[in-house]
Amino acid sequence: MNHQRITLLDLGGVVFQSTGVSNDQIDWTIITTLNHKYGYDLNIGKNLIPEFLKEYNALTKQDLDGETFLKGVFDTLEINEELIQFLSRNGKVIIVSDNYRENIAYISKRYCFSDWSINQIYSFDYQMVKSNPLFFRRLVEELSDVPVSEMILIDDSVDKIKSAQKSGIMGIRYECNDRVFDRLRELGYR
Repeated sequence: MNHQRITLLDLGGVVFQSTGVSNDQIDWTIITTLNHKYGYDLNIGKNLIPEFLKEYNALTKQDLDGETFLKGVFDTLEINEELIQFLSRNGKVIIVSDNYRENIAYISKRYCFSDWSINQIYSFDYQMVKSNPLFFRRLVEELSDVPVSEMILIDDSVDKIKSAQKSGIMGIRYECNDRVFDRLRELGYR
């Protein structure tokens, strides 16, 4: 395998599952509804977390502050250590994710992203989501020292993989670790 290969790794649905298990504090049904309402704007960097949290608190009859809410959300999710370790043994990882600035500020510290990724590129950095092919065009320009042929995106969204492919980036759809590992082994990962 060429050790210059760079894995572009999605967070939601890959490193973390898309939803967690609801508990007394965290109601994933409400979070999913609010993500549909606010998600796009939050992903491109608009500061709507106060509105999101106010509405969440009203719907759940709670008074959570941002830190308590984020801790509660990520306490219900598991990080995919097996995938991270496999990719780290086989080259370099760059996190590439549609996500909210506030989520990232919290989880990048909690899960020490800088320990296993050489870079992090988020939708709010570019003020566009990954399903927009311009996102990956800009990423390729920004990572100009890495040949596009050495980039592989692992994402759970077919639309985002198609968007990356328009810039020449190979994509692997994430369904489970074993399928991803099999595909990567076909490409020379060990």
